[in-house]
Amino acid sequence: MQIIVRLIIPALIPIALGLLLSNIDKRNSDEIIKNLSKEHIIIRLPKAYLWVGCVEMSFTLMCLILMVLFQHDPLFELVWIALFLFGAIVVVSSIVWQIHVFRHEDYFIYRTIFGRNHRLRYEECVSYKFGTNNLILEIYNKKIYIDSKATNFEFLLAMLTQYKVKEIK
Repeated sequence: MQIIVRLIIPALIPIALGLLLSNIDKRNSDEIIKNLSKEHIIIRLPKAYLWVGCVEMSFTLMCLILMVLFQHDPLFELVWIALFLFGAIVVVSSIVWQIHVFRHEDYFIYRTIFGRNHRLRYEECVSYKFGTNNLILEIYNKKIYIDSKATNFEFLLAMLTQYKVKEIK
């Protein structure tokens, strides 16, 4: 039994993550093809993030309920509540966070995870830089972090290039 736990489960985790990421890439490429001729493009987080957050929240809630029933250490309960809140943040951000890109306009609309809309002109963008898994867009005194797995991410990148926003390497 310990062989299964020590060998097979750690081998299954990268396989599951690889399948999830390849599914995200396939859906993103399908979405790009659908939006090639559209004027208004919405950049959003992949739906897989929503499902991962929901599964994480339900698992954490189940563990939290079991801890409350059978163990009475409040520190463990606080840790599980924090993990549940992390899942809730993932779910909310995958639903609310968006960037609206317009092909023939000189601005885009950025919606934060708190639901606030910011209309940002491309001239206000100072530079952009690729991080490990994200794009860091610098706009005067603030930075916007955009996940590189976001659906239609390439359209914003094309507009930044079109308006000659400086890329930092």
